[in-house]
Amino acid sequence: MKLIQVSKLTQEAFAPYGQVLSVEGREAGGNPATHFWYPQAVVIDAPTSINLMKVIPHEFILKDFEAHDYTTENLIAMDGDLIVGVAAAGDLEPEKVQAFYIPCGVGISLNPSVWHAVPFAVGKEVMSVCIFKNNTSHDDIYFASVPEEIGLRL
Repeated sequence: MKLIQVSKLTQEAFAPYGQVLSVEGREAGGNPATHFWYPQAVVIDAPTSINLMKVIPHEFILKDFEAHDYTTENLIAMDGDLIVGVAAAGDLEPEKVQAFYIPCGVGISLNPSVWHAVPFAVGKEVMSVCIFKNNTSHDDIYFASVPEEIGLRL
């Protein structure tokens, strides 16, 4: 089985797949005595659904991927850390698969057509939020698998 190193999530490293959702590098509004406001990290111009996903710890092995042609998918790690496997749009090429470590409280916004796997929970069950155009999981989803499993190394 091929092994790949899980990468640190940075805007530069993740740029081919989308953007990192964090407050780092963003200018805040609001009232510093009570809150900091970071508006419009992602704008979705369609009826939108907010979906909850509890990610159960399982073996760090990538095989199956999905993509959405017309939808930006946003994933936020709420109470623990996640790992997500991704690959560039187009044919799913195993040699181009990467994996990123998403710390608790941070998220990613995947560009349309980017391949992604179900996330992996690190160390415990992790509640996450997945935000995308309503009915994406029915109307705009397709699947592919890599021919050989890919293991992840932390």
